Amino acid sequence: MESISNLLATLGVSDLTPAQWCQIFFVANAGFILMLQALPDDMRRALMDYGARRATSRRASTKKGEAGATKEGFFDVLTSYGQVPHSWFIHFYITSVSWSIFWGWQFVSKGSVMRALAERQHNAAGEDASSEVELTATLVAWLLMSSQGLRRLFECLFVTKPGSSGMWFVHWILGLAYYTTLGISVWIQGSGAILRSWESPQPIHFTPQIIIGAAVFGFAGAQQSECHRYLAGLKKYTLPSEGWFKYFVCPHYTFECLLYLSLAVVAAPTGSWMNRSILCSLTFVLANVGSTAYGTKIWYAEKFGADKVEGKWIMVPFVF
Repeated sequence: MESISNLLATLGVSDLTPAQWCQIFFVANAGFILMLQALPDDMRRALMDYGARRATSRRASTKKGEAGATKEGFFDVLTSYGQVPHSWFIHFYITSVSWSIFWGWQFVSKGSVMRALAERQHNAAGEDASSEVELTATLVAWLLMSSQGLRRLFECLFVTKPGSSGMWFVHWILGLAYYTTLGISVWIQGSGAILRSWESPQPIHFTPQIIIGAAVFGFAGAQQSECHRYLAGLKKYTLPSEGWFKYFVCPHYTFECLLYLSLAVVAAPTGSWMNRSILCSLTFVLANVGSTAYGTKIWYAEKFGADKVEGKWIMVPFVF
């Protein structure tokens, strides 16, 4: 441990709080995903596409010239190693629910892991109350994140159809790391309130910001679930065109972003509109599902015709 502390001090990051480490993880990975978008199209598709979109891009590459096929083929071969079933998406939500249960148990039992992180966060924040989240907001954010994980786990088990397509193991590992970090981000800026609640009872009060944020979260979750049920009821490789899909290529991603935006509002520090850690997680979500949604629009245009997706927003109304 001492050698790790010395290394962190040498790098000048020993004073970073747990919340800041979470923020760095989200923003760095969002930047990495955006960087991949600047790669040549064949390379980007090989590294990022999966399932039907990956198969389409590989078939398309065979129609190109020999030089292009060789270049694209190298990355296809590279990413063909370590493919895991697309059904392993369920592991993300098992991870999310597991961490929600773990941190809930840590809070109730005044666990040593939560105490260590909370004390480091609170001591580093010092007298700066602008980054501290009240207990009510922290608990509501934890409950909302728990409900989201449970809903998505339920959908994976009983709603969505298990596919035979694969995804690269790097995507899988990144997803597990994301939900692990998010599990901490939901409560870490409420460390001071958590520590105080362990010493004496703290008041519970629901502010308009918490109520409105939770209501938007519930709306977004319900609409996303409706989108997932609609997609699950379609025949394989059918163009979605009803409900929100009349206006968006990937409305389920739209509501995914709205979920995290509203969660950031719920868990905002006193006097602030947003929780910075959760807002940083939104940058990761935007980069990740945004790149997937963009690829989906291209795939739809190639398979069903560009006119079928013309005039639709990809994910964010009036922007993207």
